Amino acid sequence: MADLCLWLSGLRGLPEDDLGAVLPRYWGRGRAERLAAGSSLEVAGHLLGFGGLLPAAALLAESEGITTEGHWVIALEPVAFRGQAGRAVLQPLPGLDADSAEALFAAAVAHMVDAPWTLRRGARRWYVLATDTPDLHCPDPERVWGREPLALQVTGADARRWNAFLNELQMLLAAHPVNQDADASGQDSWCLFWAWGEGRLPSVRPIPKWKTVAAEADYLQAAARWLGLPLSYPKALQTATKLPDELLWVWSGAWLYPDTAKSFAALVPALRTLWRRGGRLECLTGVLASGGIERLTLRRADRWRFWRRPARPGHALPGVW
Repeated sequence: MADLCLWLSGLRGLPEDDLGAVLPRYWGRGRAERLAAGSSLEVAGHLLGFGGLLPAAALLAESEGITTEGHWVIALEPVAFRGQAGRAVLQPLPGLDADSAEALFAAAVAHMVDAPWTLRRGARRWYVLATDTPDLHCPDPERVWGREPLALQVTGADARRWNAFLNELQMLLAAHPVNQDADASGQDSWCLFWAWGEGRLPSVRPIPKWKTVAAEADYLQAAARWLGLPLSYPKALQTATKLPDELLWVWSGAWLYPDTAKSFAALVPALRTLWRRGGRLECLTGVLASGGIERLTLRRADRWRFWRRPARPGHALPGVW
């Protein structure tokens, strides 16, 4: 069936929003449901058939040619603190030149040779592999980037052991000549990491409902490749007259109510084709301030021309994935 799942990961509503007030405020009609989800990685895991948290770090490592079979994996994202409106917020850093990256990685591997974790280097981030399954739970990256992260820390029974390892690694790199030279020239030091995406790949590859993925996030593209799903690109789809069947389209940008009509008017030709083929449109919010997400399922008769006539907000009933 020509179904479309549109995940508006940047649509979060307001803290005072009632259940059912977010998506119905935008679309008005259809079947609204409230689904349990604690992070965007958990939403992605459900949508792609993993049944829970997406093992994003392992998928990214595999996409870079790093074999993770039988290993639990966590990603180390290089970061820096930036000043923003009087706050110190966290932002990811780009990769280093090849020589500097190799020098830092070689020093880290040599120093951490007795650690219970194995380091692997990717093009832009590092990965830590373990044969056991540590009890570590990391914050959703979408809650971290561009925000003050002090209240968002790794939790779990192994958090103290992990933090000791990570602090030692970061102190070692801060003292390395590569970073000392960067400091002297006023550049960002490549020594701070934010850990995320923990998990291991399942022994049997899931079979997701959605057969094509359109997403800009690298971890979602890595997941699609590992699952053998074709990739489309969001910008091309915005003017397409026909959409792929069983398409998962992740709209990752910020979403503001006044922009609804402008942003979706370009989708009218493709949506008309969807309705003629008997398809459905599933719309998902991002993780809301009150927890969980909302899903609205629309068919042709559900007044999908949402920008022409505002409708009264409905109520989201408890739903299942």
